[in-house]
Amino acid sequence: MPVATLSKWGNSQGILIPKSVCEALGLSVGDKMELRMDAPSLVLTPQRKYCRSRKVTIDELFEGWEGDYEPPSDWPTRASEVDWGEPRGKELW
Repeated sequence: MPVATLSKWGNSQGILIPKSVCEALGLSVGDKMELRMDAPSLVLTPQRKYCRSRKVTIDELFEGWEGDYEPPSDWPTRASEVDWGEPRGKELW
């Protein structure tokens, strides 16, 4: 079982998580961790909004979607299309 040591970092304390543990959990530098105190233990849980382990196709993302897309009522529309305005660069319309 890997072991971590609590170290002083400026006015705070920090724990270095071994690389093998980070790789096994898919953690990267900058990932946010949720802390939960469950005396006498400290539980760290990665905060994840998206799964990094695989890419999701647009078909998978909208699988099971029933219905049409309706833009917000305050968006300018032209018939059934959203009016994005005039081209600003080298877009082809």
